[in-house]
Amino acid sequence: MDTITTVDPAAARLDGSYYQTWYPVCLAGEVLAGTLLGVDILDTRVIVYRDDTGRAVVQSAWCPHLGADLSQGTLVEGQVRCPYHHWRFDRGGACSHIPTGDRIPSAARIVTYPTAEAWGFIWLFNGTTAMFDPPRMPDATEADLDWAAHFRGIRSGPGEAALSNGVDFQHLRTLHGLNTTEPDEITVRDHEIEFRVEAAGYSQHGIISGMSTFAQHLTPAGRDLFMLFCGAPIDRTRRRSFFTVGIPRRVDRQDGGQDESQALENLGVFVERLLSEDEPILERMRLRRGTLVASDRHLARYFRYAKEFPRAVPPGI
Repeated sequence: MDTITTVDPAAARLDGSYYQTWYPVCLAGEVLAGTLLGVDILDTRVIVYRDDTGRAVVQSAWCPHLGADLSQGTLVEGQVRCPYHHWRFDRGGACSHIPTGDRIPSAARIVTYPTAEAWGFIWLFNGTTAMFDPPRMPDATEADLDWAAHFRGIRSGPGEAALSNGVDFQHLRTLHGLNTTEPDEITVRDHEIEFRVEAAGYSQHGIISGMSTFAQHLTPAGRDLFMLFCGAPIDRTRRRSFFTVGIPRRVDRQDGGQDESQALENLGVFVERLLSEDEPILERMRLRRGTLVASDRHLARYFRYAKEFPRAVPPGI
């Protein structure tokens, strides 16, 4: 196989753009009724809150008047009130009230991002309109599983490299010591990569969604285990790391769910181990043009997918 050179992800960042994908903003449980949460993401800042129906809303945090941080404001009658001059903004982003009685300028708006709540996280899409659905778990809905979402922490290192682990089957054997195999083919679509592995006593169904999330359904020794890994850049050097673990929901519980709780805890410990093995390498990595070999064919296809993935400067930055 000829040498393959991959895209240098840093080169595409010089224009201030980020991938047009769904990014996890925070744990859903952090967003309480009647409160505003400020989060730094994509080299900007957003506010997160719940409207009167309980639906999550993500908007740009900078007041169009003088640039005050709206996360320091309050919710008044379901609308965001700036802490400085008390301009108010509705869930669509339009200014609805100026206390002085002045005519409201048409430019007095904040950006409302496409927003979703799934798998324990609040997500935003980098753009004014979502180009595809939020990330999914292979072979399961939220109602099918007992699951738990976790914030792993703030990490450094390229997110593209972390996401590539989903199809870097070699590193599962070399770094993690897992006895795994790899698929003959991976299916690459506009906004996701999907694969299946079938072997004696083991199967794996994995999906890379957009450029932020890898989810998989594993069946080692007949057990069904579900994992979703995701992250979002804070800026060019830092990112937030999250994960969700899940197991099939039992309808015939006899012990008040203690077995499920212990199984989820054990799965979480396993995922933490994998991440703790990856992170020291990812945080020191200089992801750049590299030389790949025949065994890297799926990894090479992932890098081409990443290179071709649409990017945009976040609205409201």
